[in-house]
Order: sequence, then structure tokens, then C-alpha cells
Amino acid sequence: MRVVIANFSNPISDKLDFHSYWARHVLPPRDARVSLFDQRPDWGFHIYSIGVYLMDKGMADEVEFWDYSEQRSTAYHPNGILRIMFSNEEDIKSYLARYGYPDLFINHGSAHREMLEFLAGKCFRVHVPALKFGARKDDSDAECYLVDSEEYLNGRSMMYIPVVNTQQIYPVNCKKKRDFIYLAACYPGKRHDLVINAVRGSELTGHLHPVDGSKLDLRNTHITTTNFNECDFVDLLRTSKIAVYPGDHTSSPAAMWECVAAGLPIVVNENIKGGKHLVVSGITGELASEDNFLEVMRHVLAYRERYKPREYFIEHWGTVPVLENYLSFFRKMGWKY
Repeated sequence: MRVVIANFSNPISDKLDFHSYWARHVLPPRDARVSLFDQRPDWGFHIYSIGVYLMDKGMADEVEFWDYSEQRSTAYHPNGILRIMFSNEEDIKSYLARYGYPDLFINHGSAHREMLEFLAGKCFRVHVPALKFGARKDDSDAECYLVDSEEYLNGRSMMYIPVVNTQQIYPVNCKKKRDFIYLAACYPGKRHDLVINAVRGSELTGHLHPVDGSKLDLRNTHITTTNFNECDFVDLLRTSKIAVYPGDHTSSPAAMWECVAAGLPIVVNENIKGGKHLVVSGITGELASEDNFLEVMRHVLAYRERYKPREYFIEHWGTVPVLENYLSFFRKMGWKY
């Protein structure tokens, strides 16, 4: 079985003769790979995991990850997934003409649906439409859907749970260095301004990662920052008391789920586009408005020992059970493997 997982950026205009390029292309050699739980819990684990799991089970012979990039390339990730960076849709079509169609195509995001439509009738298609891009309700471009808001549930969809490496992300009994942690790159939809302004002038201590602190107004706060590759984010989780996610124009980010898996009760913006099913009041965390964000943070900090985020996470969203639930759902929707 051949599996393709896609998470497309914007396509690149390129006048290369794609057909000739792929006609003479040679795939890179494949080295020994790491298994599901041996992967580093960094970016992409939640996307790659289903492909790696299918290889671990001996069900998938080939797993590929597709994206668009100015730098076209084919290279194996340490987990055994062939990462292919294309220029655009025509590039992919020429590649498929050489190597054939996949058996399973999983597309993340709603910005670029062309390949979903092109692969109709050629393979089993799963769409994971990030709600922040405005998911459609017409159910016309895939055999089934993984959605992150209950309003999009129907007979051909199930709730999307970002897969977390629970064997590498877990709580430890250690001294806590700060009150809160926020894991998110800095752009408008992530609303760093909300949490910064909420705690400004207070005694609360926090950390933002991965961000460039020089681009933020951190005056009169006790907030520190680190950028990409400057620290181990798992250590940041383990040394924080609670997590926050003030983002609004964002949709069920994996980092939010990793915080809860690490045993941190979380305070989440009630206006987040998708992923509210992570927040179970009194157990995994609380939803908060922009006006009462600080008040809710103080409440969760004061009663954090009463919350049971890790226990609830393992019971309901463990790594392998989530993956098996996905596979069972695909079969129910007509997948033949």
C-alpha cells in the first residue's frame, strides 16, 4: 500500500519541463528508519504519525509527504517517509504519471483542494480541513473528513484529534520555573498580544516559544522568550505550571494537545476556530474570554492540582487508540485495507 499525506503551502510558478524531469528521476536510497514512538516529538509528528504507524504495522510499503516549495526535492525523513517538495499541481501530475497513484491520500488544510479533486476516483481520499481556512460543508472533495468542530460533524466525518507522542511527552515531578507556557509561532491569529496584555502589571511569570522577543512589547511583564532551536520545548512544558492558548484565528493546533498530554491544565481562548473539544472544564482546563483571561488563568493556577489533564488525555486520546480509531473510520467509509 502506498500512502500520501499532504499539507500544501502556496504553489510556485515554475516553467520547468516537469514531465522530462520526472521521466529521468531516480528516487533516493532508503536508509533504516525510526518507528512511531522513536520519532522526535517536533513539528510534523501529528501529520506523519498515521503513515509511520501503517509502516510499523507492515500495511504500508511507501509513505510520502507532499508540499510546495521553491526548492524542489525528494529526501527521506528519519521516520522513513519520503518528503517530496513540488512546485505546483502540474509538477505533481507529472510525478504521478511516472510513479502512479497512491492508495490513500490524506490532505491537511483547506487552502489548496486541487489535488483532492484531481484524485477523485483514483484513490481513497481523507480531508482534514483546518477550520481557520473556512471548511466547506458540501462534502464534495473526499470520501471522508476529520473535522475540529462539532458543527461540521455528519455521517462522513469524525472529530480530528492531533496525534501526540505520549511516550516522549509526559509530566515529570520537578521544580516549576514559571506559571505558564505558550507554544506558538508569532503571527496575528495566535494572539500573543492577548496573553501579554492580560498579565501585564501582574506577578505571573510566563514563557513564549518559539518567538523573537524583540518584536513583542513585553514591558512590565515577567515573560521570557526563546526562538526555534534555542531550547527543548518538552522541557518547557515539564517546568511550567499551566499552559495557555490565546489564539483565535487558529484551529486545533497540535501544540495545544501536547500541553495537555504533558500534564498541564490549559486556558484556551473561547473564540478559537477549532479544537474546543480538548477543553473539558475542571479536568483538562478552561475556556476564557479576552476580558477574563487573567482571571481564569489565576483560577486554574490556584486549583491546578485538582485538574487531571494527563489522565484524561491517556484515557481518551492515547497515541495508538487515536490512530486505530482513524483507520477503523476510514474502513467504515469504504477504505479497503
